[in-house]
Amino acid sequence: AEAVSVIDVDSDASDDLTRILEAGRYVRLLKQGEDTGLTPEPEHLSAAWKALEENMALVPSGEVVPACGAHADTEGVLVPALYIDRYAVTNEQFAAFVADGGYNNTDLWPEEAWAYLPQFVDQFGYPAPRYWQRGLPPADRLDHPVTGICWYEAKAYALWAGKRLPTSVEWERAGTWPTNLDEGRFGLKYPWGNSFSPDRANLWSTGIFKTVPVTEFPLGAAPNGVYQLIGNVWEWVDEEYAGPAVRDGLKIALPQRMAEVRGGAFDTYFETQATCRFRTGKPRLFRGPNVGFRCVVSAGELRDYDA
Repeated sequence: AEAVSVIDVDSDASDDLTRILEAGRYVRLLKQGEDTGLTPEPEHLSAAWKALEENMALVPSGEVVPACGAHADTEGVLVPALYIDRYAVTNEQFAAFVADGGYNNTDLWPEEAWAYLPQFVDQFGYPAPRYWQRGLPPADRLDHPVTGICWYEAKAYALWAGKRLPTSVEWERAGTWPTNLDEGRFGLKYPWGNSFSPDRANLWSTGIFKTVPVTEFPLGAAPNGVYQLIGNVWEWVDEEYAGPAVRDGLKIALPQRMAEVRGGAFDTYFETQATCRFRTGKPRLFRGPNVGFRCVVSAGELRDYDA
């Protein structure tokens, strides 16, 4: 009988590529010029594309007119096409970063954060999110958004995964891009439309008062299947928060560097603070129970699908 032809793949390299995929770092195989030290075979690339399509959603390029900030209501900002996580990063996903030694890999952290790394520990002093125990997430909340992580921790995870945090306008574009031209130049107030309903997002008015799994509230999803941009947890974005404008562009001086958060959380009382256009901020080192994050990657950074 004729021998079956097989691809001769270095088994160790193949195992390393498989581990990258299993850890949720599929984007690292898809980014052009990403130096993993490994050469992915077609089957690895196919698996990576499948993982991206299952876990991320395409946000088409378009204009955002920010409600506040330097371009507030005056000029549009063109946002190139990007892929955004369908769900906020979960405890289970973040556990892969912890297990891979993410807190000990200084390549993932800006030099300004090195002095703070000993503070990024859990209830028992293990390098991990604040509310974990002995380096492990709560077993009954694996599918909840990871919280108790500061802005630097979110950035480090994103870099480890081959992704990044969204900019403010990218996050807003993901939540407000119009489903038709009638929505107008300013986009939507919510991912589902312009009227709030408590069955679409986990806010104070919903009556749950804690986080829920990232797959809940499907009625609040964006048209492309991005869940919980509004509610459950605020989301860190890659934007400095300079404080609210008082008048004529003047800002209140802030005592420490802050990063922007978007979307509202389970404990957000005022629904006006839980829209896709509302901005506020938290200190970069804030590790609270109501702030998580999701990641993005620019569509233009990815290999061709048939590469």
